[in-house]
Amino acid sequence: MFQLKGDRRIMSVLLIGSILLISLVAVQGDDRILEDSKDAPHVRHKRGIFWDFFQKMVITKNLIVDQYSDTKNTLNDIYNTVNEQFSDPGPAKPTNRPRVTTEKTSISGEETGSNSEEPTTTEAFTISRYELGRILGRNFRGLQRLAMNEFSTALNATKYNLAEYKAEADKQFANSLAVEKKNKLKKTLQG
Repeated sequence: MFQLKGDRRIMSVLLIGSILLISLVAVQGDDRILEDSKDAPHVRHKRGIFWDFFQKMVITKNLIVDQYSDTKNTLNDIYNTVNEQFSDPGPAKPTNRPRVTTEKTSISGEETGSNSEEPTTTEAFTISRYELGRILGRNFRGLQRLAMNEFSTALNATKYNLAEYKAEADKQFANSLAVEKKNKLKKTLQG
C-alpha cells in the first residue's frame, strides 16, 4: 500500500514538473515571438480572391452612389435657381423677396439740399419663359446663318483651290513630259 502511494507521488511530481517545463518553454517562446514581432513589420494575410473582389465591388458601388447623389443635388439646385429667375409662373418654388437698395430720389426733377438716401424697393430683373425662348431662337437662327455662310465660303474657296492645284499639276506634268521628250530626243541623236 505504501508502494502505491509512492507511485502516485512520483507520478504527480512528474506531472507537475512536466507542466512547469512546458509552461516555461511556452513563456520563453512567447518572449521570442514578442521580440520578433516588435522588430518585424506587420504582414497582412491575404483573405482570398473572392473577399478582395467583393470588397472592391462595394467600394465602387459606394463611389458611384455618392457621385450620382452629388450630381443629382447639383442639377436640382441649378434647375431651381434658373426657374426662380422667370417672371411667369412655373413648376419651381415662388420667387424671392424683392431686394432693397438705396437710391437718391428727387422730387419732380429738383435736387434736394440734403444728401438723404431713402431705402427703396426694386424688384429683381426677371424674364418670362416666352421671351427667353424667343431670344434663344433668334440667336440659334443667327448662328445657323453664320455657320452656313462660313461653310459655303469654305466650300467655294476649296473649289478654287482645287482648280488652281489641278492647273499647277497639269503644268508641271506637261513640263516634265516635255523635258523627258527632249532628253529622249538628245539620246537618240547622240546614240
